[in-house]
Amino acid sequence: MLTVALSAPAGYALAKLRPRGGGVLSFLLLAAQMIPGIIMAMGFYAIYLQLGLLQSVPGLVVADSTLAVPFAVLIFTAFMSGIPGELLQAAKTDGAGPLRTFWSIVLPTSRNAVVTVSLFAFLWSWSDFVFAGTLAGGGVHKPITLGIYHYIGNNNQKWNAIMATAVVASLPAAVILVLAQRYVAAGVTAGAVKD
Repeated sequence: MLTVALSAPAGYALAKLRPRGGGVLSFLLLAAQMIPGIIMAMGFYAIYLQLGLLQSVPGLVVADSTLAVPFAVLIFTAFMSGIPGELLQAAKTDGAGPLRTFWSIVLPTSRNAVVTVSLFAFLWSWSDFVFAGTLAGGGVHKPITLGIYHYIGNNNQKWNAIMATAVVASLPAAVILVLAQRYVAAGVTAGAVKD
Protein backbone atom coordinates (compact mmCIF):
# COMPACT_ATOMS: atom_id res chain seq x y z
CA MET A 1 0.00 0.00 0.00
CA LEU A 2 2.83 2.38 0.81
CA THR A 3 4.37 1.74 -2.61
CA VAL A 4 1.07 2.52 -4.38
CA ALA A 5 0.49 5.60 -2.21
CA LEU A 6 3.88 7.01 -3.19
CA SER A 7 4.08 5.96 -6.82
CA ALA A 8 0.52 6.51 -8.14
CA PRO A 9 0.53 10.32 -7.65
CA ALA A 10 4.09 10.50 -9.01
CA GLY A 11 3.08 8.50 -12.10
CA TYR A 12 0.04 10.74 -12.60
CA ALA A 13 2.16 13.86 -12.33
CA LEU A 14 4.73 12.58 -14.83
CA ALA A 15 2.10 11.31 -17.28
CA LYS A 16 -0.51 14.07 -17.23
CA LEU A 17 0.71 17.16 -15.38
CA ARG A 18 4.06 17.19 -17.21
CA PRO A 19 6.20 18.98 -14.60
CA ARG A 20 9.40 20.74 -15.58
CA GLY A 21 12.26 18.24 -15.42
CA GLY A 22 9.94 15.25 -15.80
CA GLY A 23 12.18 13.62 -18.38
CA VAL A 24 15.20 13.89 -16.09
CA LEU A 25 13.18 12.45 -13.21
CA SER A 26 12.07 9.52 -15.38
CA PHE A 27 15.70 8.86 -16.29
CA LEU A 28 16.71 8.99 -12.61
CA LEU A 29 13.96 6.50 -11.75
CA LEU A 30 15.25 4.19 -14.46
CA ALA A 31 18.80 4.58 -13.14
CA ALA A 32 17.58 3.84 -9.60
CA GLN A 33 16.42 0.44 -10.85
CA MET A 34 20.06 -0.39 -11.59
CA ILE A 35 21.39 0.27 -8.08
CA PRO A 36 22.24 -3.06 -6.42
CA GLY A 37 20.08 -3.94 -3.43
CA ILE A 38 23.07 -4.39 -1.13
CA ILE A 39 24.13 -0.76 -1.73
CA MET A 40 20.65 0.43 -0.78
CA ALA A 41 20.64 -1.89 2.24
CA MET A 42 23.88 -0.35 3.51
CA GLY A 43 22.40 3.14 3.10
CA PHE A 44 19.27 2.13 5.01
CA TYR A 45 21.45 0.53 7.69
CA ALA A 46 23.36 3.77 8.29
CA ILE A 47 20.13 5.80 8.47
CA TYR A 48 18.29 3.27 10.65
CA LEU A 49 21.23 3.05 13.02
CA GLN A 50 20.87 6.77 13.76
CA LEU A 51 17.06 6.64 13.96
CA GLY A 52 16.90 3.48 16.09
CA LEU A 53 14.84 1.56 13.51
CA LEU A 54 17.14 -1.44 13.13
CA GLN A 55 15.51 -4.83 13.78
CA SER A 56 12.03 -3.30 13.67
CA VAL A 57 9.04 -4.24 11.54
CA PRO A 58 8.21 -0.62 10.49
CA GLY A 59 11.80 -0.11 9.34
CA LEU A 60 11.71 -3.23 7.18
CA VAL A 61 8.30 -2.26 5.76
CA VAL A 62 9.58 1.17 4.72
CA ALA A 63 12.74 -0.30 3.17
CA ASP A 64 10.89 -2.99 1.22
CA SER A 65 8.23 -0.52 0.06
CA THR A 66 10.78 1.96 -1.30
CA LEU A 67 12.53 -0.82 -3.21
CA ALA A 68 9.60 -1.07 -5.63
CA VAL A 69 8.84 2.66 -5.97
CA PRO A 70 10.95 3.43 -9.10
CA PHE A 71 9.49 0.45 -10.97
CA ALA A 72 5.98 1.36 -9.78
CA VAL A 73 6.28 4.98 -10.92
CA LEU A 74 7.38 3.84 -14.38
CA ILE A 75 4.43 1.41 -14.60
CA PHE A 76 1.94 4.07 -13.49
CA THR A 77 3.42 6.64 -15.87
CA ALA A 78 3.13 4.27 -18.83
CA PHE A 79 -0.42 3.27 -17.90
CA MET A 80 -1.69 6.77 -17.14
CA SER A 81 -0.23 8.14 -20.37
CA GLY A 82 -2.82 6.03 -22.17
CA ILE A 83 -5.79 7.60 -20.35
CA PRO A 84 -7.63 9.83 -22.83
CA GLY A 85 -7.08 13.53 -22.31
CA GLU A 86 -10.77 14.14 -23.07
CA LEU A 87 -11.69 12.27 -19.88
CA LEU A 88 -9.51 14.56 -17.79
CA GLN A 89 -10.72 17.62 -19.66
CA ALA A 90 -14.34 16.64 -18.92
CA ALA A 91 -13.51 16.37 -15.22
CA LYS A 92 -11.84 19.78 -15.35
CA THR A 93 -14.89 21.25 -17.08
CA ASP A 94 -17.08 19.86 -14.28
CA GLY A 95 -14.96 21.77 -11.78
CA ALA A 96 -12.64 19.02 -10.55
CA GLY A 97 -9.12 20.05 -9.64
CA PRO A 98 -6.02 17.93 -10.23
CA LEU A 99 -6.36 16.10 -6.89
CA ARG A 100 -10.07 15.35 -7.37
CA THR A 101 -9.43 14.24 -10.96
CA PHE A 102 -6.70 11.89 -9.78
CA TRP A 103 -8.79 10.41 -6.96
CA SER A 104 -12.13 10.09 -8.80
CA ILE A 105 -11.12 9.49 -12.42
CA VAL A 106 -7.50 8.44 -12.87
CA LEU A 107 -7.09 6.03 -9.94
CA PRO A 108 -10.26 3.98 -10.62
CA THR A 109 -9.33 3.83 -14.31
CA SER A 110 -5.85 2.59 -13.36
CA ARG A 111 -7.10 -0.49 -11.48
CA ASN A 112 -4.96 -2.86 -13.58
CA ALA A 113 -1.83 -0.84 -12.89
CA VAL A 114 -2.63 -0.70 -9.16
CA VAL A 115 -3.02 -4.49 -9.02
CA THR A 116 0.19 -5.00 -11.03
CA VAL A 117 2.25 -2.67 -8.86
CA SER A 118 0.79 -4.11 -5.65
CA LEU A 119 1.58 -7.65 -6.77
CA PHE A 120 5.16 -6.89 -7.77
CA ALA A 121 5.76 -4.93 -4.54
CA PHE A 122 4.36 -7.84 -2.50
CA LEU A 123 6.46 -10.42 -4.33
CA TRP A 124 9.66 -8.38 -3.93
CA SER A 125 8.97 -7.88 -0.23
CA TRP A 126 7.94 -11.50 0.32
CA SER A 127 11.10 -12.85 -1.28
CA ASP A 128 13.44 -10.20 0.13
CA PHE A 129 16.59 -11.55 1.73
CA VAL A 130 19.13 -8.73 1.52
CA PHE A 131 17.10 -6.08 3.37
CA ALA A 132 15.76 -8.64 5.83
CA GLY A 133 19.22 -9.94 6.67
CA THR A 134 20.75 -6.48 6.93
CA LEU A 135 18.00 -4.53 8.69
CA ALA A 136 16.09 -7.15 10.69
CA GLY A 137 18.57 -10.01 11.09
CA GLY A 138 18.75 -10.12 14.87
CA GLY A 139 15.22 -8.98 15.63
CA VAL A 140 12.38 -10.95 17.18
CA HIS A 141 10.23 -10.86 14.05
CA LYS A 142 11.87 -12.34 10.96
CA PRO A 143 10.64 -12.75 7.38
CA ILE A 144 10.20 -16.27 6.01
CA THR A 145 13.36 -15.97 3.92
CA LEU A 146 15.48 -15.60 7.04
CA GLY A 147 13.58 -18.46 8.65
CA ILE A 148 14.55 -20.74 5.77
CA TYR A 149 18.15 -19.53 5.92
CA HIS A 150 18.44 -20.44 9.61
CA TYR A 151 17.85 -24.11 8.78
CA ILE A 152 21.28 -24.11 7.12
CA GLY A 153 24.18 -24.68 9.51
CA ASN A 154 27.92 -25.15 9.04
CA ASN A 155 27.83 -28.92 9.28
CA ASN A 156 24.14 -29.72 9.10
CA GLN A 157 21.63 -28.79 6.44
CA LYS A 158 18.04 -29.75 7.26
CA TRP A 159 16.90 -30.20 3.68
CA ASN A 160 13.50 -31.67 4.58
CA ALA A 161 12.63 -28.64 6.69
CA ILE A 162 14.08 -26.24 4.11
CA MET A 163 12.02 -27.69 1.26
CA ALA A 164 8.82 -27.94 3.31
CA THR A 165 9.12 -24.34 4.50
CA ALA A 166 9.94 -23.13 0.98
CA VAL A 167 6.80 -24.79 -0.41
CA VAL A 168 4.62 -23.32 2.36
CA ALA A 169 6.24 -19.89 1.83
CA SER A 170 5.51 -19.98 -1.90
CA LEU A 171 1.79 -20.74 -1.47
CA PRO A 172 0.56 -17.20 -0.65
CA ALA A 173 2.50 -15.74 -3.58
CA ALA A 174 1.20 -18.43 -5.95
CA VAL A 175 -2.42 -17.94 -4.87
CA ILE A 176 -2.22 -14.15 -5.20
CA LEU A 177 -0.55 -14.45 -8.61
CA VAL A 178 -3.27 -16.78 -9.92
CA LEU A 179 -6.04 -14.50 -8.63
CA ALA A 180 -4.48 -11.34 -10.09
CA GLN A 181 -3.21 -12.83 -13.35
CA ARG A 182 -5.59 -11.08 -15.75
CA TYR A 183 -5.08 -7.67 -14.11
CA VAL A 184 -1.31 -8.09 -14.22
CA ALA A 185 -1.31 -8.98 -17.92
CA ALA A 186 -3.40 -5.91 -18.71
CA GLY A 187 -1.35 -3.67 -16.40
CA VAL A 188 2.06 -4.68 -17.75
CA THR A 189 1.11 -4.27 -21.41
CA ALA A 190 -0.73 -0.97 -20.89
CA GLY A 191 1.11 1.97 -22.34
CA ALA A 192 3.32 -0.25 -24.47
CA VAL A 193 1.52 0.62 -27.71
CA LYS A 194 0.54 4.18 -28.59
CA ASP A 195 -2.31 4.95 -30.97
